[in-house]
Amino acid sequence: MRHARVMLATGVTGSELGVLAEYLSGRLGVPAYKFEELVEEEFKAPIFYAVELLMVDRRRVLDKFRKVFDYLIGEVRGGEAAILALHLTYHRRRHIVPNPVLAWLRGAGVELSVVYYVEDYYHALLRVAERVARGSTPSVARGQMLDPLGLLYWRAADQSILALLEAGGVETYVMGNKHPGETHLRLAAHVLRLEYRGVERFRTAYVSHPITLVKRRAVREGKPINRFRDALEIEGFKEKLSRNCRDLIVFSPTSIDELIVDERGELKKVVREEDRWPFPSNVVHRDYRFPVDLEDELFDKFLYPVKETVGSTGYMRVVKSLIEAQIESRDLSYVTQADMVIAYRPTMYNTLHQGVETEIRTATAQAKPVYAVIPPDEAELDYKLFRFWYQLGGVDELLHALHC
Repeated sequence: MRHARVMLATGVTGSELGVLAEYLSGRLGVPAYKFEELVEEEFKAPIFYAVELLMVDRRRVLDKFRKVFDYLIGEVRGGEAAILALHLTYHRRRHIVPNPVLAWLRGAGVELSVVYYVEDYYHALLRVAERVARGSTPSVARGQMLDPLGLLYWRAADQSILALLEAGGVETYVMGNKHPGETHLRLAAHVLRLEYRGVERFRTAYVSHPITLVKRRAVREGKPINRFRDALEIEGFKEKLSRNCRDLIVFSPTSIDELIVDERGELKKVVREEDRWPFPSNVVHRDYRFPVDLEDELFDKFLYPVKETVGSTGYMRVVKSLIEAQIESRDLSYVTQADMVIAYRPTMYNTLHQGVETEIRTATAQAKPVYAVIPPDEAELDYKLFRFWYQLGGVDELLHALHC
């Protein structure tokens, strides 16, 4: 018996899962459901209040969650494919509360894949604060401080849930929100086993490239990173690769860029567009604005006390350390979920790039092909760690090797 394919679109608050689900649904022609909206209808109350009740009287509240879950499963079983937007966990009063549906997924009778969407923490928090200010989620912040550290710990808890789901045989993907809309569509079509623009089967590739040293060089030359020639060249490579390889899903590490530091190495509290690595213009969300000031009155009034959190140097150093840890684990997740790794100019500036080296070694240990695009003037560098890659002299050679 063939089961319906279901893509679970998930992430922490501020990721705007509903916007993503509607975008994918409209362009792929599959139904999309928002679990939390249906829970609110059942409870006649906001989702955060339903979660609080879950902490008070689990049995009665679980019955209502189960009723919504059974309704949704009944709906998706009637078709071939569907998208279900929901949170893996909830954050309420400094508690991480697992979504009860996680216990029921195994017996749901559907073929499930999970796509975990990640938004830059400053834009996620800005969205939440603006929702509260508009009254869209009234009183959500009362007794509920959601600061940068809280959001990052929440995301870390979700990663643990993802690992458990994967251990149970569920296909999982991590996906930065700031990938191009086309990449989001290809991934959704891939997990839902849909034909998309004439492609029936997709390949996945992670593009590994220098980041930290490129940022440092931009600073040294006094250039904004979002307009720096080397960063723009790298982004242009990704765009050309995706445009010419219609069956390729290109994962990019810079779809999330949170380690934005000043000249002293301290995490910046005001994130300007020129501070962030350039991202495509054709993203799904259209509400990205700069600058984002983490000490703005908006945050102080609606989300967290500025003085006790981001106003503290020690606090921001803890935030930075957590961001660094999540960069490492997330980029290695990109490698693990990809069929191949494409290393673009791994010897840029005639030097070794630690992050690129780690990702190449990880891919090699997982017996995945590594294609290295190395311009002729950088090809003389002989790094013994790199002997297992397929070395190519330029983009056109790579496209030929990939049969694009």
